[in-house]
Amino acid sequence: MRFNYIKLPTKDRNFIELPLIPVAFKKEGGCFCLIDSGADYSYLDANIGEALGLDVKSGKIFRSKGITGREFTAYFHKINFIVGVWNFEGNFGFSYELGTPFGILGRDDFFTLFKITFKHPKKIIDIVPFEEN
Repeated sequence: MRFNYIKLPTKDRNFIELPLIPVAFKKEGGCFCLIDSGADYSYLDANIGEALGLDVKSGKIFRSKGITGREFTAYFHKINFIVGVWNFEGNFGFSYELGTPFGILGRDDFFTLFKITFKHPKKIIDIVPFEEN
């Protein structure tokens, strides 16, 4: 499945194009998530976890650091998520301190499920589950 990068405004009235894709959840709703090869794990805002009916703080607690070095706490839960037409189950860390307007899709439980090809000059991402390769 092919996705185009999403253009977001920056503080200086310019734009940045990022490899953001829509991710849906079995119960309802969804959000955009950044495909981040530098992230060990996948993260979502804790409010999404609450909307999914999770007791967020009952998850496995984990202290993580982003690229800025700022630490945050995440609570991991296994959830169903949908990318394109594919339905998977994976571990996501839910955090009240994530600090991004989008989720993060990291190597564990995202890159392990999909072959991901970045075509950065064209601002395109191709994603195919490994079982379809």
